[in-house]
Amino acid sequence: MTRATRRLLAAVLAVTVAGAPAVGATKPKPETTAPVGTSGKRTPDPQPLPLLRRDERLPMGYQDLVRRLMLRGPADTLGDGAFAAAEASFRAGAFEPAMAAYADFAQRFPRNLRVNQALERLLLIRDGRDFDDGPIRIYARAEAMRSEGHADSAEASLTAGLVRYPGGRLRDHFHFALAEIARDKGNHAAAVEQALAVADTAAASRLAPAALKLAGDETLAMGGPPQRASGYYQQLLERFPDSPFAPAVREQLLQLRKKMQL
Repeated sequence: MTRATRRLLAAVLAVTVAGAPAVGATKPKPETTAPVGTSGKRTPDPQPLPLLRRDERLPMGYQDLVRRLMLRGPADTLGDGAFAAAEASFRAGAFEPAMAAYADFAQRFPRNLRVNQALERLLLIRDGRDFDDGPIRIYARAEAMRSEGHADSAEASLTAGLVRYPGGRLRDHFHFALAEIARDKGNHAAAVEQALAVADTAAASRLAPAALKLAGDETLAMGGPPQRASGYYQQLLERFPDSPFAPAVREQLLQLRKKMQL
């Protein structure tokens, strides 16, 4: 892990976990002299990584962190057990222990494939404690149901939660989970409808890039107009040009436009 990535990871986790400094985060010591190369000449200090432009409405530091981790090379699965333990705490409604476990996992296993999910969970718990934890408890139970293969029960619980807490902070997470459930069941039209509720600019959701991609994919899956799907992909690229989804969607859009010209 580069020094810049370590600093960014520590900063995000420090802000996320109740504003306290992240465990194990240390301030790097500045180098006073340049290193000496094999030729005896001093080599210049490595230039710092350029700052990446942040996406529309995404939390400060979150997008840059995800992109830096993705650009570092192949990820591995070391630490999957620690992530599973954090997930178990979250699904059981033990949110404070879950936050500590997610933060510890992200710091100890920064190359794991699930670091992005751990950061999303941290942000979700931090920002979703309204209505005396009512919405987040419904969401956590629904996630537990989905993991156990009870998608219909999860769908019913999330739908009832939207009716009960229409102004809840996690309503975009409810809609996105419902979109995923509909997608997995092959109900493409419902998946698009739920995804667009998340992608609406008025929602200001950090899940909007994933929702726009899902809407485009599901439009194609149900045989909808390619122009409509390309419109969703184009929105993603225009609104979130630095999204981790952007490179794949840009290539997907290019191939789609080539087919439309045939």
